[in-house]
Amino acid sequence: MTYIIPQPVKKGDTIGLITPSSPLMLGRLEAGIAYLEQNGFKVKVGRHNRDTLRFLAGRDEDRAQDVMDFFKDPEVKAMIATGGGYGSQRILPYLDYDLIRANPKMVIGLSDTTALHMGLLSAGLACFTGFTMGDVAEGDILPLHENTLLSCLMGEAYEISAGSALYPGKVTAPLVGGNLDLVATLIGTPYQPNFKGAILLLEEVRTEPYKIDCCLSQLHLAGILQQAVGMVFGKFEQCQAEYHPDRDGTVDDILEEWSARLKIPCLKDFPYGHSATRSVLPLGKNVTLDVNQSRITIEGGK
Repeated sequence: MTYIIPQPVKKGDTIGLITPSSPLMLGRLEAGIAYLEQNGFKVKVGRHNRDTLRFLAGRDEDRAQDVMDFFKDPEVKAMIATGGGYGSQRILPYLDYDLIRANPKMVIGLSDTTALHMGLLSAGLACFTGFTMGDVAEGDILPLHENTLLSCLMGEAYEISAGSALYPGKVTAPLVGGNLDLVATLIGTPYQPNFKGAILLLEEVRTEPYKIDCCLSQLHLAGILQQAVGMVFGKFEQCQAEYHPDRDGTVDDILEEWSARLKIPCLKDFPYGHSATRSVLPLGKNVTLDVNQSRITIEGGK
């Protein structure tokens, strides 16, 4: 599948802040605005960013409307999610995908934003994963995180040498994926993107190893893993076995088993996910995965 690659942004452009999932946490908005302004960008805030409705940042229709308002707004050149949590999958039916394709813009997020990214990818729009404005409020951003964010925003080429080889090989293909639970949740829905010929990117947090295997098994039974031409496993933070640690093994055991079954280029422990050391990556854009060198290369431009 050929994806629409949004135009890069430049200093002085306006970035819209959206809250498509859980309610905004105290201090995130102010910290995010200050960070973007310090880096030379203007900021607009979604009208419903401060709404709350139980575990959601307001009504589904309103959270979706903020996203659509920014796709319509000619001043806004990109969007960044303020945080994750839960709920972005609920706004997918309320988005106008024809209008989105006609006005392609960067949408950056992480964790629960995976569901929104899946919907955008299914409509043919590339997006970007690995950063939310909550990262600013929670402390200093490490150089890898900041440099890859700015490279994605400005369409600059970069490469990341990190991780450990699980299965050797080299492949160039679109990167697709995000949070494992969210990817698995949307399989079989209208918002499942095309995984054929893709490099599958996956990460998870606070999940028992057997549940990680369950999600991977679901992807396998649905035929998704068989369609991938490469795998990048990011960080699996706080994913130790708590109930039966002596019996259940580790996440590494699971990843090694699946990589041996798939026999495609596969890298683990890549700096992406819910760890302090992480990177921002494009989804839907071609990247080169070189497992032999433990390296991912992202070309510049659109």
